[in-house]
Amino acid sequence: MALNQHLVEAEQASKQEMFEHMIRVFETAGMPYCLLAGYDSFPQHIPSDVDFMVAPHSNAQLPALISSIAQASGASLVQYIQHETTASYFVLAKLKDNHITYLHPDSSSDYHRNGKRWLLAEHILNNRRRHPNGFWIPSAADAFSYYLIKKLDKGSLNALQAGELTHRYHEDSTSCRERLYKLLPNNDAALLEAALNVDKVFNAPEWRKVEDNLARIKQAMHKNLEPISWRERWLDWLAEAQRICLRIREPTGLHIVFLGPDGSGKSTLISAVMQQLSESFRSVEYRHLRPGIHSKQSNTEPATNPHAKPVRNQISSYIKLMYFWSQYLVGNLLWLYPRYVRSTLIVFDRYFHDLLADPIRYRYGGSLNLARQLGRTITQPDLVFILDAPAEVIQSRKQEVSLAESVRQRAAYQSLAKEFSNAHIINTNQPVEQVINDVLTTVLEFLENRTYQRLHLSPAIKGLSLCKP
Repeated sequence: MALNQHLVEAEQASKQEMFEHMIRVFETAGMPYCLLAGYDSFPQHIPSDVDFMVAPHSNAQLPALISSIAQASGASLVQYIQHETTASYFVLAKLKDNHITYLHPDSSSDYHRNGKRWLLAEHILNNRRRHPNGFWIPSAADAFSYYLIKKLDKGSLNALQAGELTHRYHEDSTSCRERLYKLLPNNDAALLEAALNVDKVFNAPEWRKVEDNLARIKQAMHKNLEPISWRERWLDWLAEAQRICLRIREPTGLHIVFLGPDGSGKSTLISAVMQQLSESFRSVEYRHLRPGIHSKQSNTEPATNPHAKPVRNQISSYIKLMYFWSQYLVGNLLWLYPRYVRSTLIVFDRYFHDLLADPIRYRYGGSLNLARQLGRTITQPDLVFILDAPAEVIQSRKQEVSLAESVRQRAAYQSLAKEFSNAHIINTNQPVEQVINDVLTTVLEFLENRTYQRLHLSPAIKGLSLCKP
């Protein structure tokens, strides 16, 4: 319990340090900014993203500023995701003692959506105010408007969010009431006003009415706002098309493969890596051997005797090989790549190339050269970790094959490194904490290099040499 509390306190302190560097860099650069929501507990407690607004002309300088924030705080800039035409999401990651602390700055300028202009950065920035802790926040009416628009547009509202809305409303109820009736038709505004005055009790009948009518209120909000001109709408459409094309061309997911014999420590390592990297991505997917919807649960039972079944004859082996290969062609195209584009961490325990190192496990009796050539035609992972340990160590962990076979497998897995452009042989004959640290360090360096390349930032900022992913 004491250890967990220590980790929580250390993480909070690290987040606070990164946040304070962020504010300091923005202030020093003379860039007007305004935190938008969730700032009441900042900087001592930062539970989620740091939403902030800047002027449209400041968007171009943001990547370099965020990079300097990472440098000043000893962190890495590992993600940049443009999730709206006027909004960008950054991920700062700081690795210490096998634990990654994250800060997620989420910037926006003018808020355009669905052919409407909801909020203007110029107005928000002109009316901002200083928080007692020194950073800039919106006026009470702007904070209320921003949060209300965001939640209505998402079509969801829970007790915590209702409490936040109520708190913002009562900071300046007169101004917020004016905004409410400007944003919504009178009957819908009155419905919300009644709920906002029931002292934060989300299960009150007034809030139930709001919850039951959220879809209609959202629709009314959209209808109540004047659309932007056709010219602006056309420009927004072009910008959105450009954004989508860039996301497809430069996916922000990560495809990692772990290879190695049974007993090399894959399961423990994969679990730790997925947990620690989860906040670098929108979601995490694990697959054993094959890509696709149904492969998550397949072949996950431990093989206590992987060489028990006889090897197939050549004809059967080639039929099985082509079927195996086709699963990767189809699965990677229809399952893997869409997730890769949507910022998913995709982790494989074994991959097609595992057949080259241990063909008997797959009952394969055909040409390894053919299998090798086919393996070069499928989607290559961003990173491949080949887990390595002396055969005697592997045997001490699992005795599923003979010592001689363990020796052969070790050499075979080591030779797989040349089949990939970004393979790393990881020594697992060391404390598991060091193994985890080695893998996490490599992943964060890869993500940082990729982000720097895509943002056209100089590697000199961090002293890194860029390699093509």
